[in-house]
Amino acid sequence: MQTTRPNPIPESPAATSPPVSLQTRMVLLSYLAYFFYYFTRKHLGVVTPAMVESGFSDTTIGWVQTAYGVCYATGQFLSGALGDRLGPRIALTAGMILSGIATLAFGIFPFMGVLAVCLSINGLFQSTGWPNACKVVSQWVGFRHRGRVMGVWMTCYIFGSMVANLVAGYVLGKFGWREVFLVTGIAVIVVGIAQGLFLINRPEDRGHRLERRASNASGASAKGGFMLMIRQPSILLLGVCYTGLKFVRYTFFAWSPYYLASKVGMANDSAAYVSNGFEVGGILGLAAGGWVGDRYFADNRVRLALVALLGMIAAVLLYRVISADGGIWGNAAGLAAIGFFLYIADSIVSGTAAQDIGGAESTASAAGIINGIGSTAQLFAGIVPIWLKNTWGWDAVFVSFIVLAVFSSLAVLPVARQRSLSKA
Repeated sequence: MQTTRPNPIPESPAATSPPVSLQTRMVLLSYLAYFFYYFTRKHLGVVTPAMVESGFSDTTIGWVQTAYGVCYATGQFLSGALGDRLGPRIALTAGMILSGIATLAFGIFPFMGVLAVCLSINGLFQSTGWPNACKVVSQWVGFRHRGRVMGVWMTCYIFGSMVANLVAGYVLGKFGWREVFLVTGIAVIVVGIAQGLFLINRPEDRGHRLERRASNASGASAKGGFMLMIRQPSILLLGVCYTGLKFVRYTFFAWSPYYLASKVGMANDSAAYVSNGFEVGGILGLAAGGWVGDRYFADNRVRLALVALLGMIAAVLLYRVISADGGIWGNAAGLAAIGFFLYIADSIVSGTAAQDIGGAESTASAAGIINGIGSTAQLFAGIVPIWLKNTWGWDAVFVSFIVLAVFSSLAVLPVARQRSLSKA
């Protein structure tokens, strides 16, 4: 496996565009990579009710989620540089295999110390996913078609989250919570090995040439892109906005099955299935948001993100009222409404707006900064919700969602007020 920096190689006059079939395979490989990252990201949230029943403290699990968030946020700023230096193939392969091993370790040795260490540093391994999977797409898809491809490709993190919930819920109900870690760990290791065997960093590595913007061919460094983007006020404001969105999203990831089991009274496996309503709403939100954004907000899609944030506030207020007595379908619908609006805002803030401001040459840096700032919220999404629940009850957690949605709306308002988003 190549470990040297993939420096530009001179283009041969005979170099041709890569075949569509080869481009499609690379995009699908990156899609599968980030899809399966969620198998070793969602497992702890799904099995938390069963772990608490078997003697683990929910507060301890909350601190592990927080430590995971620290590692994940730190890794966001580092993993992009790793991918630029070694290539996304090595970064994705190493990240997935190590994440799978960390998960297997706790399944085999289910002790508190292993939980604290392995599932905390799993955040570092998980952080290799987003920037390097995005880098594969940027390498294999020309800038003229990247927006349409990314609109479909970004469903990987919603479908991955849904299927991870379903698989973990099935294994939990059929076998037990230890087996959840064994199954998900093995699955991610297998997919990681496949990345190492079949993923190609870029078309030039196979003698092809992809149309790129002139600035990409000029040899502009990743450092220059990062330093340019870090000075953009719009990028920083989007990052601040993303902290609120990530806190809400990761709180649902970590604690919605536990809420449905402990507060609503569902069985553990049913709680895992019903929590998928959040992701189902997210899929519908991405589809609707993409169409509405192109048709009515093409100059500045952040305006649509602001509207979605206001919609999310209304959805959370509604869910507070119906969740206790809503049963399976009422809770699934309420979670879907929240997910619908949240994922519209999430995809624009972390993806489309980063592309609009950064352009093809600086999209990775823009997205990395926004996601890096936003990921600091994961430091709190583990322990703060359970602290609020233990102190004031679950209703306080929903109040925190409303407060953070208002905060995110105010942070993004100056960007939404711009006439149009243009490349920096």
